[in-house]
Amino acid sequence: MFDRRKNHKKRTNPVFIIFRLFLSLIIFATLIGGVYSAYKEFSGADPLEISPKAIITNFSSTEKITAFLLSIVTKNLKQKVDDVKDSVSGEKTKGSVSQQGANSSQLKPEKIAPKDKSAISFKFALVADSHSDNENLAKALSKAKENKAQFFIGLGDYTEVGTEQELESAKHKFDENGIRYFITAGDHDLWDSRNKSVPPLTNFNKIFGPSNQAFSFGNAKILILDNSDNYLGLGQLQIDWLNGQLSTVKNQPEINVIFVGLHEPLYHPSSSRVMGKVTEQLKSEAKKLIKMLKDAGVKEVFSGDIHFFTRYIEPETGLSMTTIGALTSLRNTQESRFGLVTVYEDGTYEVEDVEIK
Repeated sequence: MFDRRKNHKKRTNPVFIIFRLFLSLIIFATLIGGVYSAYKEFSGADPLEISPKAIITNFSSTEKITAFLLSIVTKNLKQKVDDVKDSVSGEKTKGSVSQQGANSSQLKPEKIAPKDKSAISFKFALVADSHSDNENLAKALSKAKENKAQFFIGLGDYTEVGTEQELESAKHKFDENGIRYFITAGDHDLWDSRNKSVPPLTNFNKIFGPSNQAFSFGNAKILILDNSDNYLGLGQLQIDWLNGQLSTVKNQPEINVIFVGLHEPLYHPSSSRVMGKVTEQLKSEAKKLIKMLKDAGVKEVFSGDIHFFTRYIEPETGLSMTTIGALTSLRNTQESRFGLVTVYEDGTYEVEDVEIK
């Protein structure tokens, strides 16, 4: 008799193959979209809007994706703790203030540089957002020194949570470089103090001193403001101090250019990570500040926090602005970088985006 139980080759339904392929593509697209949306939410920058290549570069390896996702979880939990503590306390502690001191065309302001490029007055460097990546901080300071920078301006977030130990480690890198520096705090640099129910700037002031300063160098007036507190903004005391500083420029005929540095951008054409991102009413303070600075003749406002180098024009006033990018190797849509500014004797200047290799 014939055995009817033969080993027939299993037939595969082509419809089922197509369905599985389609399902796999949906799952993959959902994963990529989730990572992209999470990055946009927690970094404050839209890398596709600014540069389509940036997100591909940043998520080019499993290690980078894993490190980024872990950083999101850490930051989100930290923010939740802060929100709970603020709601329980019912009040925000006011920090101390020192009396011493998306339009694509908007991303490309005209280069401000003189015809005679030999008339250099001085150079200075801008660093921000190292987030305890002190190796990259040291590299940036060293490279800026090689490029003849005569002083540094720090725009905040040198730490992850602002402990004294983290701040001291960052300060050591600034000190060992041997060049004078002027710095303000970032919101990360306030976390540990706020959690201890002391004024948010307590740790920063103890390690670095004042968080807002003003000084003249060559033909420039430079103002460093502190808007690191997401709940208080600058505050009236610092606004009054700023008005006083701006009024003194009228009595300094040698000054022909004014710069301002602070942590959070006052405006950005493609990012939500600006002053007022946490406390809505601070957006109106930012708008008033922009007008005040423009009316006083400020040429450029430099900021950090966004982790992306961009140059753009604030549309209502025409004030030039630059975010200088981040030094950290994590949560960064670009390679680690800093800003280098060359100031000329006639008050013109150039801003250079410098990568750390």
